[in-house]
Formats: sequence, C-alpha cells, structure tokens
Amino acid sequence: MKKLYFDTDKLDRRCIDELGMSEWLLQENAAAKVEQTIREKLPVSSKVLVVCGGGNNGADGIAVARRIYPDYNVSIMLVSEKLNLMVREQLDIAKKVGVSLVKNEVENISGYHCYVDAIFGSGLNKELSGEITEIIDALNHQKGLKIAVDFPSGVEKSGVIRSRAFIADTTVSMGAMNVGLFLDQAKDFVGRIELANLGITNTKFSELETDYFLLESSDMMLPFRFIQDSHKGDYGHLYVISGDMKGASEICGLAANAIGAGLVSIVSDERVGSAILMQKRSFHDAKFVVAGCGLGSSYISLDKLTNKTCVIDADLCYDAGIINLLENNPNIVITPHPKEFVSLLRLANIADVSVSELQDRRFELAKEWSLKFESVLVLKGANTIIAHKGKLYISNLGTNVLAKGGSGDTLAGFIGGLLAQGYSTLDAAITGVLAHSLAGVKFSKNSYSLTPLDIIESVKNL
Repeated sequence: MKKLYFDTDKLDRRCIDELGMSEWLLQENAAAKVEQTIREKLPVSSKVLVVCGGGNNGADGIAVARRIYPDYNVSIMLVSEKLNLMVREQLDIAKKVGVSLVKNEVENISGYHCYVDAIFGSGLNKELSGEITEIIDALNHQKGLKIAVDFPSGVEKSGVIRSRAFIADTTVSMGAMNVGLFLDQAKDFVGRIELANLGITNTKFSELETDYFLLESSDMMLPFRFIQDSHKGDYGHLYVISGDMKGASEICGLAANAIGAGLVSIVSDERVGSAILMQKRSFHDAKFVVAGCGLGSSYISLDKLTNKTCVIDADLCYDAGIINLLENNPNIVITPHPKEFVSLLRLANIADVSVSELQDRRFELAKEWSLKFESVLVLKGANTIIAHKGKLYISNLGTNVLAKGGSGDTLAGFIGGLLAQGYSTLDAAITGVLAHSLAGVKFSKNSYSLTPLDIIESVKNL
C-alpha cells in the first residue's frame, strides 16, 4: 500500500528546509515526470498546448513546455495576469529557448494532440471565474491526450469539485499522492494517477506518518491451503441469515463458498435453492455470521449477535439497535453504502448530513466513525474506504461494472468467508474489498452486463 496525505505541501517544505533541496529542483523533477508521460504517449512533433496559471503549478507547466521544445510543437497559454516569481523566471527561460505563447482566448484551444492543465494544481481555494470556466469547458471538449499537473483544475485539495473541472486522462501527482484525488466525485476527473519522483525516492519523500493509505492489488491476501490432511471443518463455517429477499443471502453464501469457506449455511425456514449451500433454522451455534443481506422487513434480534464475529450489511444499518451491538461487539465488519452510512451517522449521533454532504466529507466522517467504534467500517462507493481505529485504507480499483444489485451481497460474502477462515476483521475487509474490485476488473465483456454470479466466478481466477 502507498501512503496518502491531505497536505503534501509540508513534504515539499521538508525537502527544502531539512534536505537542502531548492524549490527550483523540485519543480524541474516534477516537470521531468510530465515530460516523460508526454514522450511515452505521443510521437515527436505532436502539437502540445500547456495552459498555465500564475502560481507554482503554472511554473511547473512552463518548465514542461521548455523541456519538450523543440521535439514537440508546443505552445503556452497563460490564463492569469498575476504571475509569481517562479512563473516569471520559468517564462523568461522558455521564451529564450524559443517556446511560443498563444493568447488567452477560447478560440486558440483546438487542433492539438495533447493538452496539459497547469492552471491551479492543488492550490485552488476560490470559485472559478467565468473566464476560467470557459477555458476548462473548451479543454474538455477537445480530442487528444489530457494531462493534469498535480491536480485537475477545478478539483479542490479535498477532492470536492467546483462548478467545472478539467477531465484528465492522466494526473501526475508530485512526490506523494493527495487523499483528495481519491474522493468518489474526483474519480471521473483524475484519470490514471502517476507519481513523480521529485529528486529523492518516493519512499524517502513520504517518511512522515499518515493515517491514510492507498490499497494495491499486492495487499490482497487470498487463502492458500497448504495442509493436505484437512477437511471442510478446518476452513470455517459461515452462517448467512436470510430475509425477505432470499436470493440476496444465497448470493452471499455462494460468494463465501467461492472464496474458501469450508461450510456455508443459509439460516431460513424456506428451502435453499443451491445444492452447495446448507440450510439451518437457527444461528445459535454460529461463530461467524453475515446479517442484513436482503433482510427487508424480517426481524433479527441483534443481541443474539453480541458474541459472534459478524458482517453487518444493508437493512440493519437502519435498525436503532445496531449502535448497542457495535458498542458491545468489536468483532464486526459493517458494509454500508452512502445512504446507509448517513443513517448510521445519525443513529450514532455523529452527524446529521445528507448523502451529498456525506460524499463531500467521506474521509472525515469515516475516520470519526472509526474512532468511536472498534468495528471495521467498509464504506462502499466509487472508491471504497475501509476505516479502523482512525486509519483509512482506500481502494480505487473498483469500476462501474460493479454497480449492480447483488454486488454488495457478494462483497459481504467474500468478507464473511474470510472471517470464517480465521482472518482478522481488518484483513478480511481489505482482502474482500480487493478481491471484489479485481473480480470486476477481470470482467472484460462490456461495462454493463456483469452479474453477481460473474463476480463470484471471476474471484476463482484471481
């Protein structure tokens, strides 16, 4: 996993103040990474427009233009009259080298093979002017490769989108990645995120402690059976409590079976539809339970879950008794989507927010929740957040193919199946989320027809 930071400026200052690196050197190394990206993706002589603001992000962009000239037919467009010292110095050199400037007019934004956004970076702290909005709109309407330097303009450091934002194919992040790049609403704007080395290794650059981490596929720890003299009972028995929508519990059970649980029982008075799932009338003897999938109006006495290791999903997030359970049982993974988490926040007296307000404050509220309860929170979304004891683990590997009914039941089954095999609540959540996401990535037929059964089938090939 990689470290993430809300404020990477302090990392830059450390390089300057403690390591003796100049701001100019950091800027050159940042520009070198953007240059590399352009050279890897575009043939020499391609036309490139670098759109620059008046701050350090603009200076980065001007340095990029100078570094690729004359191999590329590059032009600079300045969208600010007020230029800081770094911009003025970089601009003076670029002019002497021979880089041309074009007027700050929308009509001049067309006909290029590549557009580099160096207007604001992570420094946006005001509403966009009408002129800048027109510039961003014009850039977004162009064909060609689009690269954002540090942050797409219009995306705040927090990840919240202003009235407009540049839609990047690639965002080059400087030295360390900012948490805001992984807010759900930023996902459609940042594109692929690449990390620039600013003159020291990224590991050295990111030595400061943090509570935020980006999960990678290598963090997934799938089960491995290495003892030959074993039987199904050695790999755990998961109970899945069924409700009004029996199909949800059966999807959950099949997912748990696919990820390695030795036995899976559906707790229901009705006959189970799958031959590989068992049926139980009660979960009294259970050690590991998934509750909430397709529950509907069915009732569960939550106090019966106090001494069990549980995955709590869906409808139970609206039950007022859930808070008492969470206060008395630390061995829980709770997996709400945003609307369900809004309910949980209200029940816990943490915050009374709308879904849209939650989406702006996902990291803040997930962390606050995790400091109040010992359970593991899996806040589903475009980028899923796993929160535990004040630390947040973020997965950006999921795609929109997973946006289907039953997808969450599959995730609950993966996590439950791992718990039954002896995983800790945190490890089960991390591996379950990554397996779920990567199973979606492996589905290559199209973006719309994946089903929960496809997710279950895909996990068998991870």
